[in-house]
Amino acid sequence: MSYDLLFQQAIKAHEEGNFDAAEQLYRQILEVSPNNPDILNLLGLIAQSKGIHNQAMELFYQAIKNAPKHAPFYFNIAISLMAQGKNIEALDNLQKALDLAPDEKEIYYQQGLAYQRLNKISDAQKAFLTALNKDPDYIDAKVRLAMTYYDTDVDKALKFLNEIDNQHPENILCQYFLCHINFEQGNVKEAIAHGENAKKIDPKNDEVLALLGLIYLTQNNINEAKTNFQTALSSNPNNNLALINMANIETNENNFASAQDKYKKLLDLNPQDFDAHLNYANMLYKENRISESLDEYRAAVVINPDSAEASNNIGLILKDLKSYDEALGLFFNSLARDPKNETYSINIAETLILFHREDPETALKIAENWVRINADNVYAQHTKASFLGEKIENNQVFSEKLFDNFANNYELVAQKINYSLPERIRELAGNVKGTIVDLGCGSGLVGQALKTPENQIIGIDISKKMLKKAAEKNIYEKLIKADITAFCQQKIKEINPSFVIAADVFGYIGNLSPLLDALKGQKICFSVEVLTKDGDYELNEAGRYVYNINYLEQLLNNKGFAHINKYEVVLRQEDGKDVKGALYFAQ
Repeated sequence: MSYDLLFQQAIKAHEEGNFDAAEQLYRQILEVSPNNPDILNLLGLIAQSKGIHNQAMELFYQAIKNAPKHAPFYFNIAISLMAQGKNIEALDNLQKALDLAPDEKEIYYQQGLAYQRLNKISDAQKAFLTALNKDPDYIDAKVRLAMTYYDTDVDKALKFLNEIDNQHPENILCQYFLCHINFEQGNVKEAIAHGENAKKIDPKNDEVLALLGLIYLTQNNINEAKTNFQTALSSNPNNNLALINMANIETNENNFASAQDKYKKLLDLNPQDFDAHLNYANMLYKENRISESLDEYRAAVVINPDSAEASNNIGLILKDLKSYDEALGLFFNSLARDPKNETYSINIAETLILFHREDPETALKIAENWVRINADNVYAQHTKASFLGEKIENNQVFSEKLFDNFANNYELVAQKINYSLPERIRELAGNVKGTIVDLGCGSGLVGQALKTPENQIIGIDISKKMLKKAAEKNIYEKLIKADITAFCQQKIKEINPSFVIAADVFGYIGNLSPLLDALKGQKICFSVEVLTKDGDYELNEAGRYVYNINYLEQLLNNKGFAHINKYEVVLRQEDGKDVKGALYFAQ
Protein backbone atom coordinates (compact mmCIF):
# COMPACT_ATOMS: atom_id res chain seq x y z
CA MET A 1 0.00 0.00 0.00
CA SER A 2 1.35 3.44 -0.92
CA TYR A 3 2.43 5.99 1.67
CA ASP A 4 -0.28 8.48 0.56
CA LEU A 5 -3.08 5.91 0.77
CA LEU A 6 -1.91 4.70 4.17
CA PHE A 7 -1.74 8.30 5.39
CA GLN A 8 -5.26 9.08 4.09
CA GLN A 9 -6.67 6.00 5.84
CA ALA A 10 -4.93 6.97 9.08
CA ILE A 11 -6.26 10.53 8.95
CA LYS A 12 -9.79 9.24 8.23
CA ALA A 13 -9.66 6.87 11.23
CA HIS A 14 -8.25 9.66 13.40
CA GLU A 15 -11.02 12.12 12.42
CA GLU A 16 -13.68 9.47 13.11
CA GLY A 17 -12.30 8.93 16.61
CA ASN A 18 -11.01 5.44 15.86
CA PHE A 19 -7.74 6.18 17.61
CA ASP A 20 -6.42 2.62 17.89
CA ALA A 21 -6.75 2.01 14.14
CA ALA A 22 -5.22 5.41 13.36
CA GLU A 23 -2.30 4.74 15.70
CA GLN A 24 -1.62 1.37 14.08
CA LEU A 25 -1.54 2.99 10.63
CA TYR A 26 0.68 5.87 11.78
CA ARG A 27 3.17 3.37 13.23
CA GLN A 28 3.24 1.49 9.91
CA ILE A 29 4.17 4.76 8.23
CA LEU A 30 6.88 5.37 10.84
CA GLU A 31 8.49 2.06 9.91
CA VAL A 32 9.12 3.56 6.48
CA SER A 33 9.74 7.13 7.64
CA PRO A 34 10.86 6.96 11.32
CA ASN A 35 11.62 10.66 11.68
CA ASN A 36 8.51 12.05 10.01
CA PRO A 37 7.59 14.99 12.29
CA ASP A 38 3.97 15.14 11.16
CA ILE A 39 3.36 11.47 11.93
CA LEU A 40 5.13 11.81 15.29
CA ASN A 41 2.92 14.81 16.05
CA LEU A 42 -0.27 12.93 15.06
CA LEU A 43 0.72 9.99 17.26
CA GLY A 44 1.29 12.49 20.07
CA LEU A 45 -2.20 13.90 19.57
CA ILE A 46 -3.69 10.39 19.88
CA ALA A 47 -1.79 9.78 23.14
CA GLN A 48 -2.95 13.22 24.31
CA SER A 49 -6.59 12.39 23.55
CA LYS A 50 -6.22 9.20 25.63
CA GLY A 51 -4.80 11.19 28.55
CA ILE A 52 -1.33 9.61 28.22
CA HIS A 53 0.43 12.96 28.37
CA ASN A 54 4.00 11.83 29.12
CA GLN A 55 3.98 9.64 26.00
CA ALA A 56 2.37 12.47 24.01
CA MET A 57 5.09 14.94 25.01
CA GLU A 58 7.84 12.48 24.15
CA LEU A 59 6.40 12.19 20.63
CA PHE A 60 6.01 15.99 20.31
CA TYR A 61 9.65 16.49 21.39
CA GLN A 62 10.76 13.97 18.73
CA ALA A 63 8.73 15.93 16.17
CA ILE A 64 10.43 19.19 17.24
CA LYS A 65 13.84 17.56 16.91
CA ASN A 66 13.08 16.99 13.25
CA ALA A 67 11.18 20.27 12.65
CA PRO A 68 12.22 22.86 15.30
CA LYS A 69 10.49 25.76 13.55
CA HIS A 70 6.96 24.32 13.57
CA ALA A 71 4.71 26.21 16.03
CA PRO A 72 1.94 23.53 16.45
CA PHE A 73 4.42 21.11 18.02
CA TYR A 74 5.24 23.56 20.86
CA PHE A 75 1.55 24.34 21.17
CA ASN A 76 0.69 20.64 21.58
CA ILE A 77 3.36 20.17 24.24
CA ALA A 78 1.84 23.10 26.12
CA ILE A 79 -1.62 21.46 26.06
CA SER A 80 -0.26 18.26 27.63
CA LEU A 81 1.70 20.24 30.22
CA MET A 82 -1.43 22.17 31.20
CA ALA A 83 -3.38 18.92 31.50
CA GLN A 84 -0.81 17.88 34.14
CA GLY A 85 -1.04 21.21 35.96
CA LYS A 86 2.39 22.36 34.74
CA ASN A 87 1.24 25.79 33.66
CA ILE A 88 4.58 27.64 33.96
CA GLU A 89 6.29 25.13 31.64
CA ALA A 90 3.26 25.36 29.34
CA LEU A 91 3.65 29.16 29.10
CA ASP A 92 7.28 28.72 28.08
CA ASN A 93 6.23 26.46 25.16
CA LEU A 94 3.34 28.73 24.21
CA GLN A 95 5.80 31.62 23.94
CA LYS A 96 7.98 29.54 21.64
CA ALA A 97 4.90 28.84 19.52
CA LEU A 98 4.07 32.58 19.45
CA ASP A 99 7.60 33.45 18.35
CA LEU A 100 6.96 31.27 15.30
CA ALA A 101 3.28 32.16 14.76
CA PRO A 102 2.54 35.56 16.35
CA ASP A 103 -0.90 35.91 14.73
CA GLU A 104 -2.34 32.59 15.93
CA LYS A 105 -5.33 33.43 18.16
CA GLU A 106 -5.50 29.94 19.71
CA ILE A 107 -2.04 30.37 21.25
CA TYR A 108 -3.13 33.56 23.03
CA TYR A 109 -6.28 31.78 24.19
CA GLN A 110 -4.27 28.96 25.79
CA GLN A 111 -1.93 31.55 27.29
CA GLY A 112 -4.95 33.11 28.96
CA LEU A 113 -6.02 29.74 30.38
CA ALA A 114 -2.53 29.08 31.78
CA TYR A 115 -2.34 32.53 33.39
CA GLN A 116 -5.84 32.10 34.81
CA ARG A 117 -4.86 28.81 36.43
CA LEU A 118 -1.82 30.52 37.93
CA ASN A 119 -4.18 33.23 39.26
CA LYS A 120 -2.42 35.87 37.15
CA ILE A 121 -5.72 37.45 36.21
CA SER A 122 -4.48 40.65 34.56
CA ASP A 123 -2.13 38.61 32.35
CA ALA A 124 -4.99 36.24 31.51
CA GLN A 125 -7.26 39.16 30.55
CA LYS A 126 -4.53 40.63 28.35
CA ALA A 127 -4.07 37.28 26.56
CA PHE A 128 -7.82 36.79 25.96
CA LEU A 129 -8.14 40.37 24.70
CA THR A 130 -5.25 39.78 22.30
CA ALA A 131 -6.99 36.66 21.00
CA LEU A 132 -10.13 38.77 20.48
CA ASN A 133 -8.11 41.44 18.65
CA LYS A 134 -6.99 38.72 16.27
CA ASP A 135 -10.62 37.56 15.85
CA PRO A 136 -13.44 39.71 17.33
CA ASP A 137 -15.88 36.80 16.79
CA TYR A 138 -13.85 34.39 18.91
CA ILE A 139 -16.72 33.56 21.32
CA ASP A 140 -14.79 31.14 23.55
CA ALA A 141 -12.27 33.90 24.26
CA LYS A 142 -15.16 36.22 25.21
CA VAL A 143 -16.51 33.55 27.60
CA ARG A 144 -13.11 33.02 29.19
CA LEU A 145 -12.61 36.75 29.54
CA ALA A 146 -15.97 36.96 31.35
CA MET A 147 -14.83 34.19 33.70
CA THR A 148 -11.72 36.14 34.71
CA TYR A 149 -14.09 38.39 36.71
CA TYR A 150 -15.76 35.47 38.50
CA ASP A 151 -13.62 35.43 41.66
CA THR A 152 -13.80 39.20 42.21
CA ASP A 153 -17.20 40.12 40.81
CA VAL A 154 -19.69 37.29 40.24
CA ASP A 155 -22.42 39.67 39.05
CA LYS A 156 -20.14 41.16 36.41
CA ALA A 157 -19.13 37.70 35.18
CA LEU A 158 -22.79 36.62 35.03
CA LYS A 159 -23.77 39.78 33.19
CA PHE A 160 -21.14 39.19 30.50
CA LEU A 161 -22.03 35.52 30.17
CA ASN A 162 -25.76 36.28 29.88
CA GLU A 163 -25.03 38.82 27.15
CA ILE A 164 -23.02 36.20 25.26
CA ASP A 165 -25.79 33.65 25.83
CA ASN A 166 -28.40 36.03 24.37
CA GLN A 167 -26.34 36.49 21.22
CA HIS A 168 -24.82 33.00 20.96
CA PRO A 169 -27.05 30.42 22.70
CA GLU A 170 -25.28 27.72 20.68
CA ASN A 171 -21.96 28.28 22.48
CA ILE A 172 -21.41 25.24 24.70
CA LEU A 173 -18.67 26.86 26.80
CA CYS A 174 -21.00 29.72 27.77
CA GLN A 175 -23.78 27.26 28.65
CA TYR A 176 -21.34 25.20 30.71
CA PHE A 177 -20.15 28.15 32.79
CA LEU A 178 -23.68 29.48 33.30
CA CYS A 179 -24.57 26.01 34.55
CA HIS A 180 -21.54 25.97 36.86
CA ILE A 181 -22.05 29.46 38.32
CA ASN A 182 -25.80 29.05 38.86
CA PHE A 183 -25.14 25.75 40.62
CA GLU A 184 -22.59 27.36 42.93
CA GLN A 185 -25.01 30.22 43.60
CA GLY A 186 -27.76 27.77 44.54
CA ASN A 187 -29.89 28.41 41.45
CA VAL A 188 -30.31 24.71 40.71
CA LYS A 189 -33.21 25.03 38.26
CA GLU A 190 -31.29 27.51 36.08
CA ALA A 191 -28.12 25.44 36.38
CA ILE A 192 -29.90 22.33 35.10
CA ALA A 193 -31.50 24.30 32.25
CA HIS A 194 -28.08 25.57 31.04
CA GLY A 195 -26.52 22.13 31.55
CA GLU A 196 -29.23 20.46 29.48
CA ASN A 197 -28.81 23.15 26.80
CA ALA A 198 -25.08 22.38 26.68
CA LYS A 199 -25.86 18.65 26.42
CA LYS A 200 -28.13 19.29 23.43
CA ILE A 201 -25.28 21.14 21.71
CA ASP A 202 -22.85 18.29 22.34
CA PRO A 203 -24.41 15.12 23.84
CA LYS A 204 -20.98 13.55 24.37
CA ASN A 205 -19.19 16.41 26.11
CA ASP A 206 -17.83 14.66 29.19
CA GLU A 207 -17.29 17.85 31.24
CA VAL A 208 -20.89 18.97 30.73
CA LEU A 209 -22.21 15.48 31.50
CA ALA A 210 -20.10 15.16 34.65
CA LEU A 211 -21.24 18.55 35.95
CA LEU A 212 -24.90 17.71 35.24
CA GLY A 213 -24.44 14.39 37.00
CA LEU A 214 -23.08 16.18 40.07
CA ILE A 215 -26.03 18.59 40.14
CA TYR A 216 -28.56 15.76 39.86
CA LEU A 217 -26.68 13.91 42.60
CA THR A 218 -27.01 16.87 44.98
CA GLN A 219 -30.76 16.80 44.28
CA ASN A 220 -30.81 13.08 45.19
CA ASN A 221 -31.86 12.21 41.63
CA ILE A 222 -29.58 9.18 41.56
CA ASN A 223 -30.84 7.73 38.26
CA GLU A 224 -30.21 10.94 36.28
CA ALA A 225 -26.86 11.37 38.01
CA LYS A 226 -25.78 7.85 37.06
CA THR A 227 -26.94 8.26 33.46
CA ASN A 228 -24.88 11.43 33.03
CA PHE A 229 -21.79 10.04 34.76
CA GLN A 230 -21.90 6.84 32.71
CA THR A 231 -22.26 8.75 29.44
CA ALA A 232 -19.40 11.06 30.47
CA LEU A 233 -17.20 8.03 31.12
CA SER A 234 -18.15 6.53 27.75
CA SER A 235 -16.83 9.73 26.13
CA ASN A 236 -13.82 10.06 28.41
CA PRO A 237 -12.97 7.11 30.70
CA ASN A 238 -10.55 9.40 32.58
CA ASN A 239 -13.02 12.11 33.60
CA ASN A 240 -12.16 12.58 37.28
CA LEU A 241 -15.45 14.12 38.36
CA ALA A 242 -17.51 11.34 36.77
CA LEU A 243 -15.17 8.62 38.05
CA ILE A 244 -15.19 9.66 41.69
CA ASN A 245 -18.92 10.37 41.89
CA MET A 246 -19.84 7.16 40.08
CA ALA A 247 -17.56 5.26 42.46
CA ASN A 248 -19.22 6.96 45.43
CA ILE A 249 -22.68 5.99 44.16
CA GLU A 250 -21.57 2.39 43.66
CA THR A 251 -20.13 2.38 47.19
CA ASN A 252 -23.51 3.48 48.56
CA GLU A 253 -25.14 0.71 46.52
CA ASN A 254 -22.64 -1.84 47.92
CA ASN A 255 -21.27 -2.42 44.40
CA PHE A 256 -17.78 -2.50 45.85
CA ALA A 257 -15.91 -4.24 43.01
CA SER A 258 -16.93 -1.67 40.40
CA ALA A 259 -16.34 1.21 42.82
CA GLN A 260 -12.87 -0.09 43.62
CA ASP A 261 -11.95 -0.23 39.93
CA LYS A 262 -12.86 3.45 39.58
CA TYR A 263 -11.01 4.56 42.72
CA LYS A 264 -7.89 2.69 41.58
CA LYS A 265 -8.13 4.26 38.12
CA LEU A 266 -8.33 7.71 39.73
CA LEU A 267 -5.26 6.94 41.82
CA ASP A 268 -3.39 5.62 38.78
CA LEU A 269 -4.15 8.89 37.00
CA ASN A 270 -3.19 10.97 40.04
CA PRO A 271 -1.60 9.20 43.05
CA GLN A 272 -1.90 12.46 45.02
CA ASP A 273 -5.70 12.71 44.63
CA PHE A 274 -6.82 13.32 48.22
CA ASP A 275 -10.54 12.76 47.57
CA ALA A 276 -9.86 9.47 45.78
CA HIS A 277 -7.82 8.17 48.74
CA LEU A 278 -10.43 9.38 51.23
CA ASN A 279 -13.46 7.97 49.42
CA TYR A 280 -11.69 4.71 48.60
CA ALA A 281 -10.89 4.42 52.30
CA ASN A 282 -14.58 5.01 53.11
CA MET A 283 -15.51 2.19 50.71
CA LEU A 284 -12.98 -0.20 52.25
CA TYR A 285 -14.26 0.64 55.74
CA LYS A 286 -17.83 -0.01 54.66
CA GLU A 287 -16.72 -3.35 53.20
CA ASN A 288 -15.10 -4.13 56.58
CA ARG A 289 -11.59 -4.22 55.06
CA ILE A 290 -10.31 -2.36 58.09
CA SER A 291 -6.55 -2.70 57.64
CA GLU A 292 -6.67 -1.56 53.97
CA SER A 293 -9.02 1.25 54.91
CA LEU A 294 -6.63 2.51 57.56
CA ASP A 295 -3.78 2.55 55.03
CA GLU A 296 -5.84 4.64 52.59
CA TYR A 297 -6.95 7.10 55.29
CA ARG A 298 -3.33 7.55 56.32
CA ALA A 299 -2.33 8.12 52.69
CA ALA A 300 -5.03 10.82 52.53
CA VAL A 301 -3.67 12.48 55.69
CA VAL A 302 -0.14 12.53 54.26
CA ILE A 303 -1.48 14.42 51.23
CA ASN A 304 -3.63 16.77 53.31
CA PRO A 305 -2.62 16.77 57.00
CA ASP A 306 -5.18 19.53 57.67
CA SER A 307 -8.16 17.35 56.75
CA ALA A 308 -10.52 17.12 59.72
CA GLU A 309 -12.57 14.44 57.96
CA ALA A 310 -9.63 12.12 57.34
CA SER A 311 -8.42 12.41 60.95
CA ASN A 312 -11.95 11.72 62.18
CA ASN A 313 -12.30 8.63 60.01
CA ILE A 314 -9.00 7.20 61.20
CA GLY A 315 -10.22 7.89 64.72
CA LEU A 316 -13.40 5.87 64.08
CA ILE A 317 -11.35 2.85 63.02
CA LEU A 318 -9.04 3.13 66.04
CA LYS A 319 -12.11 3.46 68.26
CA ASP A 320 -13.46 0.19 66.78
CA LEU A 321 -10.05 -1.37 67.46
CA LYS A 322 -10.32 -0.12 71.09
CA SER A 323 -7.29 2.19 70.74
CA TYR A 324 -9.25 4.86 72.55
CA ASP A 325 -6.40 7.20 73.47
CA GLU A 326 -5.17 7.39 69.84
CA ALA A 327 -8.73 7.80 68.57
CA LEU A 328 -9.35 10.67 70.98
CA GLY A 329 -6.23 12.48 69.80
CA LEU A 330 -7.47 12.32 66.21
CA PHE A 331 -11.01 13.41 67.13
CA PHE A 332 -9.68 16.39 69.07
CA ASN A 333 -7.49 17.25 66.08
CA SER A 334 -10.58 17.18 63.84
CA LEU A 335 -12.53 19.34 66.29
CA ALA A 336 -9.71 21.90 66.48
CA ARG A 337 -9.72 22.19 62.67
CA ASP A 338 -13.51 22.30 62.34
CA PRO A 339 -15.09 23.38 65.67
CA LYS A 340 -18.59 23.76 64.19
CA ASN A 341 -18.83 20.11 63.14
CA GLU A 342 -20.65 18.54 66.07
CA THR A 343 -20.03 15.00 64.80
CA TYR A 344 -16.49 15.31 66.10
CA SER A 345 -17.73 16.29 69.56
CA ILE A 346 -20.12 13.33 69.60
CA ASN A 347 -17.28 10.99 68.61
CA ILE A 348 -15.13 12.37 71.44
CA ALA A 349 -17.97 11.90 73.94
CA GLU A 350 -18.72 8.33 72.81
CA THR A 351 -15.04 7.35 72.86
CA LEU A 352 -14.51 8.91 76.29
CA ILE A 353 -17.41 6.83 77.64
CA LEU A 354 -15.77 3.66 76.34
CA PHE A 355 -12.37 4.76 77.64
CA HIS A 356 -13.92 5.56 81.05
CA ARG A 357 -14.85 1.89 81.47
CA GLU A 358 -11.17 0.97 81.11
CA ASP A 359 -9.48 3.94 82.78
CA PRO A 360 -11.95 6.20 84.67
CA GLU A 361 -9.28 8.50 86.09
CA THR A 362 -7.64 9.32 82.75
CA ALA A 363 -10.99 9.65 80.96
CA LEU A 364 -12.21 12.10 83.60
CA LYS A 365 -9.03 14.19 83.28
CA ILE A 366 -9.51 14.36 79.51
CA ALA A 367 -13.17 15.36 79.95
CA GLU A 368 -12.25 18.07 82.48
CA ASN A 369 -9.56 19.40 80.15
CA TRP A 370 -12.06 19.40 77.28
CA VAL A 371 -14.40 21.59 79.32
CA ARG A 372 -11.52 23.95 80.15
CA ILE A 373 -10.63 24.29 76.45
CA ASN A 374 -14.22 24.36 75.13
CA ALA A 375 -16.26 25.74 78.00
CA ASP A 376 -19.39 26.25 75.86
CA ASN A 377 -19.37 22.76 74.33
CA VAL A 378 -22.49 21.00 75.64
CA TYR A 379 -21.07 17.56 74.85
CA ALA A 380 -17.99 18.33 76.95
CA GLN A 381 -20.15 19.60 79.81
CA HIS A 382 -22.43 16.58 79.67
CA THR A 383 -19.57 14.07 79.49
CA LYS A 384 -17.78 15.56 82.47
CA ALA A 385 -21.03 15.64 84.47
CA SER A 386 -21.70 12.00 83.56
CA PHE A 387 -18.30 10.89 84.88
CA LEU A 388 -18.76 12.86 88.08
CA GLY A 389 -22.38 11.75 88.54
CA GLU A 390 -23.52 15.37 88.53
CA LYS A 391 -27.06 16.23 87.52
CA ILE A 392 -27.74 18.57 84.61
CA GLU A 393 -31.50 18.91 84.85
CA ASN A 394 -33.42 18.63 81.58
CA ASN A 395 -30.50 19.72 79.44
CA GLN A 396 -32.57 20.79 76.44
CA VAL A 397 -29.70 22.19 74.36
CA PHE A 398 -27.72 18.97 74.68
CA SER A 399 -30.72 16.79 73.77
CA GLU A 400 -31.61 18.94 70.77
CA LYS A 401 -28.07 18.95 69.39
CA LEU A 402 -27.52 15.26 70.10
CA PHE A 403 -30.63 14.04 68.30
CA ASP A 404 -30.30 16.51 65.43
CA ASN A 405 -26.94 14.86 64.78
CA PHE A 406 -28.28 11.33 65.24
CA ALA A 407 -31.37 11.79 63.07
CA ASN A 408 -30.00 10.41 59.80
CA ASN A 409 -28.54 7.25 61.35
CA TYR A 410 -30.86 6.80 64.33
CA GLU A 411 -32.86 3.85 63.00
CA LEU A 412 -29.75 2.08 61.71
CA VAL A 413 -28.19 2.38 65.17
CA ALA A 414 -31.49 1.21 66.74
CA GLN A 415 -31.27 -1.98 64.68
CA LYS A 416 -27.65 -2.59 65.67
CA ILE A 417 -28.43 -2.32 69.40
CA ASN A 418 -31.55 -4.52 69.12
CA TYR A 419 -33.92 -1.74 70.16
CA SER A 420 -37.30 -3.52 70.43
CA LEU A 421 -39.16 -1.31 72.92
CA PRO A 422 -41.81 -0.10 70.41
CA GLU A 423 -42.90 -3.69 69.70
CA ARG A 424 -43.04 -4.48 73.44
CA ILE A 425 -45.19 -1.41 74.07
CA ARG A 426 -47.54 -2.42 71.27
CA GLU A 427 -47.79 -5.91 72.73
CA LEU A 428 -48.73 -4.60 76.20
CA ALA A 429 -50.83 -1.58 75.19
CA GLY A 430 -52.88 -3.38 72.55
CA ASN A 431 -55.05 -1.42 70.14
CA VAL A 432 -55.05 2.13 71.57
CA LYS A 433 -58.01 4.19 70.40
CA GLY A 434 -58.44 7.97 70.36
CA THR A 435 -55.62 10.50 70.58
CA ILE A 436 -52.08 9.41 71.51
CA VAL A 437 -49.41 11.93 72.48
CA ASP A 438 -45.95 10.53 71.69
CA LEU A 439 -43.48 12.47 73.86
CA GLY A 440 -39.95 12.47 72.46
CA CYS A 441 -41.27 10.75 69.34
CA GLY A 442 -37.88 10.77 67.61
CA SER A 443 -38.05 9.29 64.12
CA GLY A 444 -41.49 7.79 64.82
CA LEU A 445 -40.71 4.17 65.74
CA VAL A 446 -43.26 4.06 68.59
CA GLY A 447 -45.88 5.88 66.55
CA GLN A 448 -45.32 3.37 63.77
CA ALA A 449 -45.88 0.50 66.18
CA LEU A 450 -49.08 1.96 67.69
CA LYS A 451 -50.76 3.48 64.64
CA THR A 452 -54.17 2.04 63.67
CA PRO A 453 -57.17 3.47 61.81
CA GLU A 454 -58.79 3.99 65.24
CA ASN A 455 -56.28 6.47 66.63
CA GLN A 456 -54.58 9.78 65.90
CA ILE A 457 -51.01 10.41 67.06
CA ILE A 458 -49.41 13.75 67.96
CA GLY A 459 -45.61 13.64 68.05
CA ILE A 460 -43.53 15.97 70.25
CA ASP A 461 -39.75 16.21 70.01
CA ILE A 462 -37.05 18.79 70.66
CA SER A 463 -35.12 17.78 67.53
CA LYS A 464 -36.22 19.36 64.26
CA LYS A 465 -34.35 16.76 62.24
CA MET A 466 -35.93 13.88 64.13
CA LEU A 467 -39.37 15.37 63.45
CA LYS A 468 -38.51 15.55 59.76
CA LYS A 469 -37.71 11.82 59.81
CA ALA A 470 -40.97 11.10 61.66
CA ALA A 471 -42.92 13.10 59.07
CA GLU A 472 -41.64 10.79 56.32
CA LYS A 473 -43.64 7.92 57.87
CA ASN A 474 -46.99 9.73 57.31
CA ILE A 475 -48.50 8.36 60.52
CA TYR A 476 -48.70 11.49 62.70
CA GLU A 477 -51.71 13.77 62.82
CA LYS A 478 -49.40 16.56 63.95
CA LEU A 479 -45.69 16.99 64.77
CA ILE A 480 -44.58 19.71 67.19
CA LYS A 481 -41.06 20.87 68.05
CA ALA A 482 -41.01 21.50 71.78
CA ASP A 483 -39.47 20.53 75.10
CA ILE A 484 -41.80 17.79 76.36
CA THR A 485 -42.10 19.15 79.93
CA ALA A 486 -43.01 22.65 78.73
CA PHE A 487 -45.43 21.21 76.18
CA CYS A 488 -47.24 19.08 78.77
CA GLN A 489 -47.45 22.00 81.20
CA GLN A 490 -49.09 24.19 78.54
CA LYS A 491 -51.01 21.91 76.17
CA ILE A 492 -51.74 18.41 77.50
CA LYS A 493 -55.04 19.25 79.23
CA GLU A 494 -56.23 21.10 76.15
CA ILE A 495 -55.60 18.03 74.00
CA ASN A 496 -57.00 15.61 76.61
CA PRO A 497 -55.43 12.50 75.03
CA SER A 498 -56.49 8.94 75.70
CA PHE A 499 -52.85 7.84 76.07
CA VAL A 500 -49.48 9.56 76.64
CA ILE A 501 -46.28 7.69 75.90
CA ALA A 502 -42.63 8.52 76.61
CA ALA A 503 -40.45 5.69 75.34
CA ASP A 504 -36.72 5.91 76.05
CA VAL A 505 -37.07 9.63 76.84
CA PHE A 506 -36.74 10.03 80.61
CA GLY A 507 -33.04 9.19 80.38
CA TYR A 508 -32.49 12.72 79.05
CA ILE A 509 -34.57 14.58 81.66
CA GLY A 510 -33.47 13.83 85.24
CA ASN A 511 -35.97 15.40 87.61
CA LEU A 512 -39.33 13.96 86.56
CA SER A 513 -41.42 15.79 89.14
CA PRO A 514 -42.45 18.79 86.94
CA LEU A 515 -43.37 16.51 84.03
CA LEU A 516 -45.43 14.12 86.18
CA ASP A 517 -47.20 17.11 87.74
CA ALA A 518 -48.23 18.19 84.25
CA LEU A 519 -49.41 14.64 83.42
CA LYS A 520 -51.76 14.24 86.41
CA GLY A 521 -55.02 12.65 85.33
CA GLN A 522 -53.50 11.11 82.18
CA LYS A 523 -52.99 7.49 81.28
CA ILE A 524 -49.25 7.26 80.71
CA CYS A 525 -46.62 4.78 79.57
CA PHE A 526 -42.88 5.32 79.94
CA SER A 527 -39.60 3.43 80.13
CA VAL A 528 -36.61 3.98 82.39
CA GLU A 529 -33.16 2.50 82.86
CA VAL A 530 -32.89 1.13 86.40
CA LEU A 531 -30.47 2.43 89.05
CA THR A 532 -29.18 -0.59 90.96
CA LYS A 533 -27.81 1.28 93.99
CA ASP A 534 -29.09 3.72 96.62
CA GLY A 535 -30.30 7.18 95.61
CA ASP A 536 -33.18 8.61 93.64
CA TYR A 537 -31.69 9.08 90.17
CA GLU A 538 -28.31 9.92 88.70
CA LEU A 539 -26.52 10.64 85.45
CA ASN A 540 -24.57 7.52 84.53
CA GLU A 541 -21.23 7.38 82.73
CA ALA A 542 -23.00 6.89 79.37
CA GLY A 543 -24.69 10.27 79.78
CA ARG A 544 -28.23 9.04 80.54
CA TYR A 545 -30.30 9.31 83.71
CA VAL A 546 -31.08 6.08 85.56
CA TYR A 547 -33.80 5.80 88.23
CA ASN A 548 -34.26 3.98 91.48
CA ILE A 549 -37.48 1.94 91.24
CA ASN A 550 -38.56 2.68 94.84
CA TYR A 551 -38.05 6.42 94.34
CA LEU A 552 -39.90 6.36 91.02
CA GLU A 553 -42.94 4.50 92.33
CA GLN A 554 -43.14 6.74 95.37
CA LEU A 555 -43.02 9.77 93.07
CA LEU A 556 -45.85 8.31 90.96
CA ASN A 557 -47.96 7.73 94.07
CA ASN A 558 -47.30 11.28 95.28
CA LYS A 559 -48.49 12.64 91.93
CA GLY A 560 -51.78 10.70 92.15
CA PHE A 561 -50.99 7.76 89.86
CA ALA A 562 -52.75 4.94 91.71
CA HIS A 563 -52.89 2.21 89.09
CA ILE A 564 -49.28 1.31 88.31
CA ASN A 565 -48.09 -1.69 86.32
CA LYS A 566 -44.39 -2.38 85.88
CA TYR A 567 -42.76 -4.74 83.37
CA GLU A 568 -39.12 -5.69 83.20
CA VAL A 569 -37.70 -5.07 79.72
CA VAL A 570 -34.41 -5.10 77.83
CA LEU A 571 -33.99 -1.57 76.51
CA ARG A 572 -31.05 -2.22 74.16
CA GLN A 573 -27.62 -3.79 74.00
CA GLU A 574 -24.30 -2.11 74.80
CA ASP A 575 -21.02 -3.92 74.15
CA GLY A 576 -23.06 -7.08 73.50
CA LYS A 577 -24.71 -6.92 76.94
CA ASP A 578 -28.39 -6.35 77.72
CA VAL A 579 -29.30 -3.00 79.27
CA LYS A 580 -32.16 -3.76 81.64
CA GLY A 581 -34.96 -1.35 82.31
CA ALA A 582 -38.58 -1.03 83.38
CA LEU A 583 -41.67 -0.20 81.37
CA TYR A 584 -44.49 1.47 83.33
CA PHE A 585 -48.19 1.91 82.63
CA ALA A 586 -49.88 4.24 85.11
CA GLN A 587 -53.01 6.40 85.52
